Amino acid sequence: MIKNHLKTAWRTLIHNRIYSLSNLVGLTIALLIFMLISSLVVDELSYDRQWSNSTELYRMRVIPKETQEGFKNNSSDAPEGISAVMKTNFPEILGYTSINSHSRKLTVDRLSKQLAEISTLEVDSGFFNLFDTKIIAGNPKHVIAGAKNITLTASAVQKYFGGKDVLGSTFYNKPQEGQPEAYYVNAIIEDMPHNSSFQAEALVLMPKVVEFNPKETGSLKTQILLLKSTTDINSFSIKINKWYNGQKLNDWAKSFNLFIEPIKDIHLQSITGWENPMQDIYLLMGIAILILVLVSINYINLSFAHALKRTQQIGIRKVLGASRKNIILQMGIESTILFAGSFLIAFLGYLLISPAFEHYLEHPLTMNYQHSLFMFIGLLSSWIILGWLCSLPTALSLSKTQPSLELRKQLSFLKLPLNITFTKVLVVIQFAIAIVVAICMMSMRAQLHYLYSKDLGYEPKNLLAINYTSWEGKDQAFKQELLKNSYVTSVSLTSWTPFSGGADFKIVKDPNDPNKELPIVFVYADYDYIKTMGIKLLDGRTLSADYALDRPFTDSIHKGQPVFTNMLISEGTAQRLPFKLNKSSELLKNTPVGIFKEFNGASLKFPIGPFAIKANNEWEGGCMLIRVQEGKKKEAFALVNNTWNKFFPNRIAQINWQEDQVQHQYDKEKKQYQQLVLFTSSSMMIAILGIVAIAIYTLERRVKEIGIRKVLGASVNMITYMISKSFILLLLIAILIAFPIAWWFTHKWLENFFYHIDVPIALFVFTGMFIGLTTLAIIAIRIFQTARINPVNSLRDE
Repeated sequence: MIKNHLKTAWRTLIHNRIYSLSNLVGLTIALLIFMLISSLVVDELSYDRQWSNSTELYRMRVIPKETQEGFKNNSSDAPEGISAVMKTNFPEILGYTSINSHSRKLTVDRLSKQLAEISTLEVDSGFFNLFDTKIIAGNPKHVIAGAKNITLTASAVQKYFGGKDVLGSTFYNKPQEGQPEAYYVNAIIEDMPHNSSFQAEALVLMPKVVEFNPKETGSLKTQILLLKSTTDINSFSIKINKWYNGQKLNDWAKSFNLFIEPIKDIHLQSITGWENPMQDIYLLMGIAILILVLVSINYINLSFAHALKRTQQIGIRKVLGASRKNIILQMGIESTILFAGSFLIAFLGYLLISPAFEHYLEHPLTMNYQHSLFMFIGLLSSWIILGWLCSLPTALSLSKTQPSLELRKQLSFLKLPLNITFTKVLVVIQFAIAIVVAICMMSMRAQLHYLYSKDLGYEPKNLLAINYTSWEGKDQAFKQELLKNSYVTSVSLTSWTPFSGGADFKIVKDPNDPNKELPIVFVYADYDYIKTMGIKLLDGRTLSADYALDRPFTDSIHKGQPVFTNMLISEGTAQRLPFKLNKSSELLKNTPVGIFKEFNGASLKFPIGPFAIKANNEWEGGCMLIRVQEGKKKEAFALVNNTWNKFFPNRIAQINWQEDQVQHQYDKEKKQYQQLVLFTSSSMMIAILGIVAIAIYTLERRVKEIGIRKVLGASVNMITYMISKSFILLLLIAILIAFPIAWWFTHKWLENFFYHIDVPIALFVFTGMFIGLTTLAIIAIRIFQTARINPVNSLRDE
C-alpha cells in the first residue's frame, strides 16, 4: 500500500509542476536560511562548554556597588593576586588562574626576517590546570630564566614560521614601549577552540605572581576559579564579599563588590559594557522562528489552493472505498516528498554556502550540520514532522468533506463549508510579518545612514592617530619632523583620542540636583588639539603658550593661594554647570577661557558627558593626532611609518585612520541590517507565493463566473479590477496590523542609540505602498491571464 501511495504522490506532484515547484522553492529558501541561522546560534551558545571542568569554572570580577548616571564601569577583571589569597581562606576553591585580558599583539622577527604580529594572552601556570589544552611538544609550565616563556599554537607555528621546529628557540619582539625582550618557546599546543572566550595564537607565561595588597589599587586581571561541584554560588558570593569588605581596602576598592559568574555565561550573558550580547541571539532566533511560520502558512495556502483541483478525484476515491486514513496518509506522503526534496536541495546549498558564510562571520562555525550527526538527524526529523503537521489541515478537510460536495468542487474545514476566509487570514498574517520585517529593515538602513553621515563635532576624515605610546622624550622632535612635510597640516599630542589613550574623571555634585553626581572628563593635550581635531570654537579663545596660566603647573599652590589654571569646556559642560568665561571656578579649580562645540568622541549609542580640555607639554606617554592634506593619505601614512622607524627603530606603532575606526563602530549593526535584508527578501518571496496561491484558489472557484461575465459583455480589465479589490482589502488589513507592530520594534531598536532618527513614519507609508503595489501587480497578471481564457473553455465541465 505504501508503494502505491508513493507512486500516486509522485505522479500528482509531477503532474502539478507549478504547485510542486512553488512549494519546493519556498521550502528550500526557508530551510536554507533556517540552517544558516540555527548553526550560528548553536555555535554562539556553545562557547566555553567544551572544557572538561566547564560546569565548575567561574569568573570573578568586580562590580560597582552604586552606578552613576551616564557612567558605566563594570569591569571584567578583579584585583591581581586576590585568587591566591582566597584559596587559602575558602575550601570551595580547588584551583585558580589569572589572565591578562588586555594582552597586546606580540610583534616578533619570524624566520623569514619579516615582522609577524601574534595575538597573545598572558597567563600563569594555573591556566594549564584549569583548561585542558592539548600539548603537542614541550612543557608549557617549564620556565627558562632570562627570557619570557611563550607557548605557541600549531596554527601560529605554521602561519608565522612555516611549520619549522621552533621548540626551544628564542625570538625578540618589537615592542610598542621599552626595549626588545627575549621570548623562549617552551611548548607547542593545539589551537585554542574557536568557541572559547580566551582566544590567542600564543600564551605567554607571567614571570611572577603579584601578591594581593588591599591598601593599594594595583592592576586588574581576569580571575578564573575552579570550585567544588557542590558549591552553592549564592552563599559563596555572600561569604567572599563579607571577607573582601572586611579587608583594609583603599577608597577605590571600597566602592566595588566581588561577583561570581559561570564561565559559560561570559560570551553572551555577561554584561560588562553597554550592550547585552544575548539581544543578537534573540533577534536571530526570532528570525528563524518567523521564517518557519511564514513557510508553514505558505505551504498550507498552496495546499488548499491545490486541493480544489483534486476534490473530484478525492470524491471518486471515497465513493470507490478509500478511507479517511488513506486520504490523510496520501497527503502526508506528498508532503514528505516535498519536504525531503527541499531538505536535500537546502543541505547541498548549505554545503556550498558555508565557506562564504564563515568568511562573512570572520570565524569558522564549530557546530554545523555537515559535521554534527545529531544536528543533521534532529533537523531532518523536525522538518519531516513539520511537513506532516502542515499537511494536516488540507488532509483533514479533504478526508472529512462529503463526497457530494467534493464532486461539485467544494471543500469543508472544521465541519464548516470552506470559504476563502480561512486562507485570507493566513495571507494577512503572512503579509503582516513581511511588512513588519521590511519596515524594520528600512528603518535600520535609515539609522545606519544617520550614523555614518552625522556631524560628530570633529572631523575624522584625513585624521591619522598613533595610539597611546611612550615617547622617551622625543615627542616634540617627532612632531616637528612631521610638520616639515607640506601634506601634514597639523599635529597634536594628547592623552586621549576617540579610540585610544585615557582621560581623568572628576566627580562633582550636579547643581540642578544635589543628590546626583556628574563625572567631568578631563583630556590633556597640547595647544594644537582643537585645530587638529577640527573642533569648532564657539566662544572665547583656544589655549596658547602665550598665556602663562594656559600652561600646566606642577605646583597648584602659589604663595599660599591655589593656582587656577585655564581650560576649555564643551558646550554641554557650560550648560550643565555654572561656568562663566574667564571667571575662576571653585567647582573644578580651573578657569574656563573658551567654549568648544560638543563632539562625539565615542559611539552614537552613548550620550556626550561634560567635557574639558587642559594643556600639557610634557609627554612621557600619550597619543598623537596628525591632520593630513586631502588626497595625500597614502603619502602621509608612509611618512608617519618612516618617521617612526627613524625615531624608534626597535619599536612598533599602532597607526590608524580615525575615519575607518568610526565606521567600524557600527559593524555589528551593519551585519544585523544585512541579515534582515536576506530575511526580508526571503519572507517577501514566500509571502508572494502565498498570495499567488490564494489568487489561484479564488480563480479556481470563480472561473465559471468569469466566463459568464465575459459572455454578458464584461471586459478583461473590468474583471481584473473586480477580483483585485478583495486582495487590496487583504493588503490594507495586513498594513493596519503591521504598522503598530513595526513601530514598536523600530522604536525599541532605536533606543539602543542615544542619538538616533525619529521613527520614520513616511518610510512606513512608502514601504507599505511599495509592497502593496508590487504584490498587486503580480496578482493582476495572474487574474488577467485567467480573464483572457475563452468562455467556451471556462464554462465547459469535465
